[in-house]
Amino acid sequence: MAVKNRGISPDLLIHPGETISDLLEERGITQKELAQRAGVSEAFLSDVIHGKKDISKGLAMGLEYAFGVPSSFWLNLQANYDAELLSLQEEETVEEEEKGVLASIHEIVDFLKKRSVVAEDWTWEQTVIGLRKYFQVSNLTGLFNVTWPS
Repeated sequence: MAVKNRGISPDLLIHPGETISDLLEERGITQKELAQRAGVSEAFLSDVIHGKKDISKGLAMGLEYAFGVPSSFWLNLQANYDAELLSLQEEETVEEEEKGVLASIHEIVDFLKKRSVVAEDWTWEQTVIGLRKYFQVSNLTGLFNVTWPS
């Protein structure tokens, strides 16, 4: 089976600050009041709500006190957002020299396509990412330096 590109559409990626904003509205609390309850500055809280800053450990603990929602929820929400964002930006990490590696291992790539490890309709960037995961290397140029088990 082909390696699936995980993640969600950029349109569906929601910064954790939006969850805070929703709770403020739901509970009828102002940003100023939440900042005071959570022990952070209004400016910092505003930046988080608008997606300009991330939820810190301190804010997560403050949100636990202010909303009664565990700090682990807030930290996990931030970590999940960061992971999805990283996944969306993964194609930007593909280097041009990896395209040359694809050309030099085209017979292997063709074999993996026949075995449905690599999808026929993938772009070259998607193919590079799929092969990175399959071969467990962070860059295809590293394939030639890896010691393979016998």
